[in-house]
Amino acid sequence: MKLIKNSSTTLVILLIIFTCCTQETEGLRRVMRGRRTLTRRYFSGLAIPGWALVTLIGISELLLGAVLYFVLYKFVLTKDYEPTTNTYAPAATNEV
Repeated sequence: MKLIKNSSTTLVILLIIFTCCTQETEGLRRVMRGRRTLTRRYFSGLAIPGWALVTLIGISELLLGAVLYFVLYKFVLTKDYEPTTNTYAPAATNEV
């Protein structure tokens, strides 16, 4: 149950960050006023400024790289190998 609660909390946080990073929207609406028709434009920008978006993306890439490094370090570099003797021997030469 705790795992489901943690994953749902993480999902909600990621969705909030994702909605902050979605594209800007622009809307158009016609308003009828008597004989005239007014056209109104609605524009909503991003919820966070561009510099904050770039900072969030940079920090997330650094964190992802660090996690990937430690996972690969654990599984690739710290494997215990059986001690084996070297099987390489130089080829015999006919010296005169």
